[in-house]
Amino acid sequence: MSDDTAARPRRPVWVWIIFVWFVFSVVWTLLSFYLIETGALPLEPAQKAYFERLTTVDYAASIVLALLNVAGAVALFMLRKAALPLFLASVVLGLLVLAWQTVARGWTEATGGSGLVGSAIGYALLIAVCLYAWRLTRRGVLR
Repeated sequence: MSDDTAARPRRPVWVWIIFVWFVFSVVWTLLSFYLIETGALPLEPAQKAYFERLTTVDYAASIVLALLNVAGAVALFMLRKAALPLFLASVVLGLLVLAWQTVARGWTEATGGSGLVGSAIGYALLIAVCLYAWRLTRRGVLR
């Protein structure tokens, strides 16, 4: 065993789980947008109206959020400290975008109560990932 291998900390199981989850989530989101844009996914009238109101800025914000999440997941997988600020930026930007889309784009009408519950759970999990990355940083696992 070389010194490089011995010095490298072992990648925790939760790091693998978080990485796979974020990659899956981004792929699923991109697939969903594709199915909506091509009309392959039937939408309720309120949902259709919501997507028709989205602008290039709204889609750009979604892309930036996806990139922040993937970059955070990759940084976490590589055991880098950069994971925490990337995930924190995703939380802040995501909440701002959610507030904007609720006020200006009719997000609540399109998603209903289940969308609100789903978003609350999603942000709670993202905050838990931030706390986990912070803990790994404090323990010296992330460098």
